[in-house]
Amino acid sequence: MRQAMSEVIIPGEFRKYFWEVDFDKLDFKQQRNYILERMLDYGTFDSFNWIFRTFSDAEVKSLLDKKGKYSLSRNSFLFWGKLVKDEELWKRS
Repeated sequence: MRQAMSEVIIPGEFRKYFWEVDFDKLDFKQQRNYILERMLDYGTFDSFNWIFRTFSDAEVKSLLDKKGKYSLSRNSFLFWGKLVKDEELWKRS
C-alpha cells in the first residue's frame, strides 16, 4: 500500500543517489518527480521495492513518456521502458 505523500520518508541508504543536494532538505511532496527520476536512473535492485511501494505504475509510466528520454540515461530509459511494457514484470507481489 502506498504511503501518503506527507508520510513518505526517503530511506537514508538512498542518500548516495542525491550527492549534489542536501539530502535532509529533500521535500518528497515538492520534489517528487526529481526523486523518482534519480531513483530510476541511479537506483539499484534494492531500491526497486521502494519505488514500487511509493510511486504508482501510472506515475512511472507518465514520467517515462513525458521526459524519461531526456532526464534518464539511455540504459535506464530503455530498461524501465521495457519493464513497464511487460505486464508480467510490472506486477507487484
